[in-house]
Amino acid sequence: MKKFSKTSPQWGAAQPDLRAWYETPLGNAVLDTVAAKFDDILPGIFGYQGVQVGQIAPGRELLASAGLHRRLVIDSFAQESNSHISADVEHLPISSDCVNLVFYPHALEFCESPHAALREADRILTADGHLLVMGFNPYSAFGVRGMFGRSVPWSGKNYGRARVQDWLSVLGFRIVATETVFLRPPVNRVGLLRKTRHLEKMQKLLGFAGGVYLIHARKQSVPMTLSRQQWLKPRGRLVTGAFAQRSGRTAANRDSDSNDPT
Repeated sequence: MKKFSKTSPQWGAAQPDLRAWYETPLGNAVLDTVAAKFDDILPGIFGYQGVQVGQIAPGRELLASAGLHRRLVIDSFAQESNSHISADVEHLPISSDCVNLVFYPHALEFCESPHAALREADRILTADGHLLVMGFNPYSAFGVRGMFGRSVPWSGKNYGRARVQDWLSVLGFRIVATETVFLRPPVNRVGLLRKTRHLEKMQKLLGFAGGVYLIHARKQSVPMTLSRQQWLKPRGRLVTGAFAQRSGRTAANRDSDSNDPT
C-alpha cells in the first residue's frame, strides 16, 4: 500500500492561494468568527504600531480595533495584495524592539522553520509586546480535512496549540489566552454553513474542537523566576572592575597607614 504524503508550499508561495480561499463562503465565515473574537481581544492592546504578517483578507483590517497608531501588513506579494511591505516571515525587514503587536495568520503552517518565524516575532516585539497566532486546529474537523488536502490551505502542516505554546514558552512568552473557534464543518456551501450556525452556541461545551485556534501571548520583559544557579551565585562576583581596583587601593592605603610609625 502506497503511503499518503503531501508537500506544503513555502510561506511566500502560499499567500495568494490563502487569499483566494478566504474569499470563499467557508473562508469568509471563518474570518467573521475570528474578527468577532478580535473585537474582544484587541481593544486592550495599545502602542505605536502593529504588524500583520500575511495578507489573508485585503478588504478587511483585522487589527482595526487595537489601540495602535499605525498598522502595517507584510506579504510576499505586497503590490498584488494591497500590503505595505514585501518580505518573508522568517526574515522580517523591521528593526528590533519596535512593534507592539504581531499577528501571524497561518504563518507557522507554511514555514520551513516555524521556530525561526517565532524568533522573528520575538525580535521585533517591544518588551511586553503582544503576539497573536492563528492556525487550523489539527484535532478538529478542519484537521481531518487537512490530512488529505493537497492544496492551500489544507496542505499546510498543522500544529497543536500545546506544541505552539511550548515553543513560545521557550522564547519567554507568557500565554495570555488560547481557544479554538468555528465549530461548523469545513464545507464550502453557503446554505449548509447557515444551517449549522447553531453549532457555535456550543462553544463552551465543545470549545476544544473548533476548527481554528487562536493564541494570545505576551513577551515578558523580565523573567518570572530566576534559576537556582542564579540564586546561589556568590554576590561578591558582582563587583565591577573599577570598584574592585578602588577597593584594592583602599586596602593598600590601610596597610601602609598601619605600618607608619607615626
